[in-house]
Amino acid sequence: MSLKDEQVRGRIPRSATDEVIVKTGRYWNVDIIDIRWYKDGKHTSKGIRVNKAELGHLYNILGRIADGEQKRNRENDSETE
Repeated sequence: MSLKDEQVRGRIPRSATDEVIVKTGRYWNVDIIDIRWYKDGKHTSKGIRVNKAELGHLYNILGRIADGEQKRNRENDSETE
């Protein structure tokens, strides 16, 4: 996957060789967020890429998981994870 305007926005290290890297960029003229596992500096197939327009929905779902709330009202969010 080749991203235009790629920027690393954050890293979450797990060990000396494994980390999650959060990137933003453009893919096929769509703004995206890529959250992916890296091992020894190389990306793995484990991760998720979402359109920036979908980020609010993902944030809301993760927020419900993190704080234990069953309802954090947001239009079009599914109650099932």
